[in-house]
Amino acid sequence: MKIAILYSHLKEKGGAENVIFKQTELLHNRGHDTLSYFAYVDKKFNKPSSNPHCYVRSFFRPLIPQNKTTRILLSIPLAPLTLESFKDVDVLLCHGYGPAPWIGYTLKKLKRLKYVSYIHSPPRFLYLAPEDRNLWRFDDTRDLIFLLSKVGGRLLKKLDYLGVLHSDKVLVNSQFTARRIKAIYGVDPIVCYPPVDIRVFKPIKSKIVKKIRAKFGWPLILSTGRLAAVKRWEWLVEMMPYITKNFPSATLAVTGEISRENTAYAQQLTRLATILGVKENIKFLGFQPLNELIALYNAADVYVYPVPREDFGLGPIEAMACGTPAVVWNDGAGPCETVISGKTGFRATPYCIEDFAEKTMKTLDIDKEFMRGFAYDFVKNTFSPKKHLKTLENTLEEVVS
Repeated sequence: MKIAILYSHLKEKGGAENVIFKQTELLHNRGHDTLSYFAYVDKKFNKPSSNPHCYVRSFFRPLIPQNKTTRILLSIPLAPLTLESFKDVDVLLCHGYGPAPWIGYTLKKLKRLKYVSYIHSPPRFLYLAPEDRNLWRFDDTRDLIFLLSKVGGRLLKKLDYLGVLHSDKVLVNSQFTARRIKAIYGVDPIVCYPPVDIRVFKPIKSKIVKKIRAKFGWPLILSTGRLAAVKRWEWLVEMMPYITKNFPSATLAVTGEISRENTAYAQQLTRLATILGVKENIKFLGFQPLNELIALYNAADVYVYPVPREDFGLGPIEAMACGTPAVVWNDGAGPCETVISGKTGFRATPYCIEDFAEKTMKTLDIDKEFMRGFAYDFVKNTFSPKKHLKTLENTLEEVVS
């Protein structure tokens, strides 16, 4: 098959981007002609990634201004222009939320092109609770989309609805997302968990891990992900006084790029830590390359994930694959499908900071050797690339046939 994978933009390697790159690699290795397409591609991604099969392209011609906000917004009215990029494609794999399912719908109407939607989440600017939508608008692009949704939210909902509803098949990243998609769009999606490669994320013993471990106090509490207010990192800062009361040398290490868009939020977190008297116990590590991230997962005593009602969340699984227990909220969301209380970590009472701290400290009593073996098998059997590919490939072939 000739497959085009679509998404709105490529500026950093977040959860959705990592899934797209892995899908490109897996499908290519199976013999499918597969490329990844985005409305906007940051200059640093204008060449092949570390994976030689993960070439990325823009589905817009150069005449469209090379600006992230402009290209994302123009993806909707200019969707017919993308046909030139996909005229020889057998099937589109459209990652939403974002304009990709709408492009699939448009090209299906114009050229009867078939498309599968892979939904990470319903559009947050349309379906988040009102108090959370302001937290979602943490950069210029999101800010403009948020403002447009206030004016034309009904139209945007209609376009999003048509894009998902008319998909030949709909894949989702968790049972939690499946329930939401069923409620919003009335379709029955197929759960296709994002892949976590246990050949990469695995327990390791090396000098690097020992060297990293020596930089921090005990216990080392790790968290990873995009540093944005909607992820509620301040809850981890608020947790630390409970931890340091019992473990004065405890360190909370947080990875994630600090850029122009989130500098103010990072400073807000630092001010909060100072007020609570735990500034010296919190380290913002910035962006970490893959090898450093895996070493951190291995060095950590516990992994914590504060995101409320997260659709999936790769971080806890990557940590567990490396032999580190995880703490998440027991709010019925995606991480409840990945963290098994008492075996691979704990689920805390939503959204009780004190209980989250108690569960974090409780992980220190888990039998680490048992946990490593159990977590490894759990990740291998549930979230492996092989299992992901089987569901993905079978779905695409069924659509094309």
